[in-house]
Amino acid sequence: MRSASIVSSLAFAIALTAQAQHLDSRRTRDLDLIYYDKAHEYLSYHLARSFENSLAFDKKLFGYTPSEPIVILMQDFGDYGHGGTSTVPWNYISIGIEPFDYVYDVMPTNERMNWLMHHELIHVVATDKAADADLRYRKLFHGKVAPIKEEPLSMFYSYLASPRWYSPRWYHEGIAVFLETWMAGGVGRALGGYDEMVFRTMVLENAYFYDVVGLESEGTTIDFQI
Repeated sequence: MRSASIVSSLAFAIALTAQAQHLDSRRTRDLDLIYYDKAHEYLSYHLARSFENSLAFDKKLFGYTPSEPIVILMQDFGDYGHGGTSTVPWNYISIGIEPFDYVYDVMPTNERMNWLMHHELIHVVATDKAADADLRYRKLFHGKVAPIKEEPLSMFYSYLASPRWYSPRWYHEGIAVFLETWMAGGVGRALGGYDEMVFRTMVLENAYFYDVVGLESEGTTIDFQI
């Protein structure tokens, strides 16, 4: 009786584990959208459409073709909505579908899933789109290289294959915030407190405001990857 009870308990635990590990997906040519709860399925259609709309804009503007399908994990693990992107060693976006936190931040958006796709896909474009030298190293290394602490040289290899992944965060967030606002018809965080904070700081510190030509020249001088 005891053995039968143990076997039954193990079988039940295995069944629960198997059920917990079940994942659903929605795929297009450039997208592999993964979600783990049927309750999220209704949102997967909208998220996939938002992805395709944003990617079509990026392809036209930047001449970008994804090096591989972009994996999106749609989840609600946290308390507040968010997005995160990585393109090393593969293209991956995590989308938190929870409501945004408006207590300490201002996020003017036309629609949150649409906005998240505008923003996060710009990060993918900025770091996955390859120059000729990047393509040569990606071919040599059979893809993009993720650095690991056990192999310090992997940092160097990773930089050779994906140099813009290591640009400063302000550089990437500045691009994404500008494009998210443009793509939403002028509604986005380019109108928010982040840029106002930068402007006020520059005024306080008597920093130089470049014109369009001067800004491009200075940026090219500072960041040789541009």
